[in-house]
Amino acid sequence: MSSSSPRRLWQLLLALFLGGLWPLAFAPFDQAWLAFVLLGLLFFLVQYSASPRRAAGLGFLFGFGAFSSGVYWLSITLHNFAHMGWPLAGAAVALLAAYCALYPALAMGVARRFRSRSRWWLMPLFWVFAEFLRARIATGFPWLAVGYTQTGDFLSGVAPWLGQYGVGLATAGVATIGAWILSRRREAAVWSMGASAILLIFAVSLFAATVRFTHPAGAPLQVRLLQGNIPISAKWNASRINDILDRYVRLIVASPAGTELVALPETAFPIFQTEIPLLIQQLQEWSAKHHSTLMIGIPEDAQGRYYNATMEIDGQKPIRWYRKEHLVPFGEYIPFPHILGPLVHHFLPGLGSFTPGQGASVLPVDGQEAGMTICYEESFSRDVRKGVVQGATFLVNSSDYAWYGHSTASAQTLQMAQMQSLQEQKPDIRATNTGITSVILPTGQVLAQLPQFSYAALNARIQPMAGETPFARYGNEPYLAISLLLLIWALLRGRNARES
Repeated sequence: MSSSSPRRLWQLLLALFLGGLWPLAFAPFDQAWLAFVLLGLLFFLVQYSASPRRAAGLGFLFGFGAFSSGVYWLSITLHNFAHMGWPLAGAAVALLAAYCALYPALAMGVARRFRSRSRWWLMPLFWVFAEFLRARIATGFPWLAVGYTQTGDFLSGVAPWLGQYGVGLATAGVATIGAWILSRRREAAVWSMGASAILLIFAVSLFAATVRFTHPAGAPLQVRLLQGNIPISAKWNASRINDILDRYVRLIVASPAGTELVALPETAFPIFQTEIPLLIQQLQEWSAKHHSTLMIGIPEDAQGRYYNATMEIDGQKPIRWYRKEHLVPFGEYIPFPHILGPLVHHFLPGLGSFTPGQGASVLPVDGQEAGMTICYEESFSRDVRKGVVQGATFLVNSSDYAWYGHSTASAQTLQMAQMQSLQEQKPDIRATNTGITSVILPTGQVLAQLPQFSYAALNARIQPMAGETPFARYGNEPYLAISLLLLIWALLRGRNARES
């Protein structure tokens, strides 16, 4: 064994350890500063790695550690509801973590192929672009993207301009500058230039946060968000359906006078609308009498096609629907059903039968437009943006995170929802089965929320907002354009250094 082998092993183990700490930078721990430290240390290791292959290994182990510890909660679902033993459930999460780790591995391996001077600039570019790809390839998985660490923190002012990937690029940039300073820590000029660059990035973000692109539209809306706290084991038990419906109806009829919108969680009514025509008629009568719109999560049976949907009841007007478009693989649909269907149905019979929705992503509410999402759609900026482009003045999400028990999953999704509000500068209301039911301001701050695992309702007033942020108008195009310009500049800088 060569003398450098123990050192290389130590570096690989360190990358795995740093990745394992990565979720601490996200909710519910909210140690945003760790994003700079952990990513900076990884970039430092990659900068001085022996080869592109070694750099890719460092990126892979960091990613594997990050996703193994960050989305461990998927094993809870697999164990409790797919009846997998803990070893098998853990192996499934490890397989997902290994897949997600391929993206940072690719980013670091490619960056290491460039000359040292270019590499400092290219590592943050490739890192965030790898996250961009991860959120799109194979239906996408946007969890633990670096930009989300800054929700409500240091660099969040960039979000309305460039979206969370722009925030991520600024965050990774600060991490890179920190690593560069560490690499030349004995040079006073490096400290001066590096500190100035970091201060400039923070100053730009603080200035960007002062700009408001949206403005109040109409009068505030009085909303009521219901949290039924129904265990999954009871929710899909046919003998409990009447109790569940009665539980939500009691919360609906207890709405304070003047409530203009009552929102229920995802599949709050765990029964097709065709099976409860009398109840729907009674709810229409209640809605008309109280001048209150109802948004009810319910599976829709539309001539043999099944949708995970939100049903809107507005008095005696025709019922409107929002059908979930971005379905969860292996839960709501099965990729390659002829091959994988038998295996999935062995563990979870009946799953994977939903059809992707089509149509508008907004529903009208008292002269306003609600941008609709269901469940993890709210974690994808492109899904939320669809409603905003169609004229949404506020956002509505219905979810059910009871699948993940007492884990960090709900807090992580709330943080991503806060970023969506911030990117669009629109208020967001979230009705969830077990939490976290909440109201989010256009600044990304949580105005109010219910305790998790409680049977309760949250009453609040929200101010709809008209107008578009640059992100709402252009999406990720500005982030991609800036990344391309920085890439060209870095390559030219490296070429000039080589020629000199």
